[in-house]
Amino acid sequence: MHCWKTINIVSEYGIVRLTLLAVLTFVAIFCSSYAITSLQFRAPHTDQYLFLFFIAIFILYPAHKASHYIALLKYRKKVKFRLRATFRVIPIIRLRLKEPIPKKHYVLALLTPLLLLNSLLLAIAIYFPQYSHYACLLLGFHSSICLIDLLKAKYLWHAPANSLIEETPKGYEILVPPGL
Repeated sequence: MHCWKTINIVSEYGIVRLTLLAVLTFVAIFCSSYAITSLQFRAPHTDQYLFLFFIAIFILYPAHKASHYIALLKYRKKVKFRLRATFRVIPIIRLRLKEPIPKKHYVLALLTPLLLLNSLLLAIAIYFPQYSHYACLLLGFHSSICLIDLLKAKYLWHAPANSLIEETPKGYEILVPPGL
């Protein structure tokens, strides 16, 4: 196997640009989903369960990481957990690959949180229209969390079909068999 390409989203885009893209993603998804659900399902909004909304904000990130892990369950022995604190307050959960895995499984693992959690939040917004404002805020927040996953999937989409993905300190390496 040889390295076809190395991907490092943070060094390619820069932290400022990624933050700006995440904020714009949040605003765009929240505004569009809120406008659609408010026009489609006319119901008075209530703030009855505001404390659950704040709990959901803190649960959303671990649920996002758990859905990555669920998609990689077949490769659980190749995945390593790491927990660290940013600014000594914000916990960051890292899932590191110890060995290469096939591209199609890695892309599925990248897209699973987006498909699973965003579908759940959209269902909440549709079936409980009085709480759709909470669901739309969470949808926008989760979509901004998924931004880096989508950017990685975009780069991996153009990689050869039989490639393997390996995580290194430099980023993600796309490994292809000799002759490609």
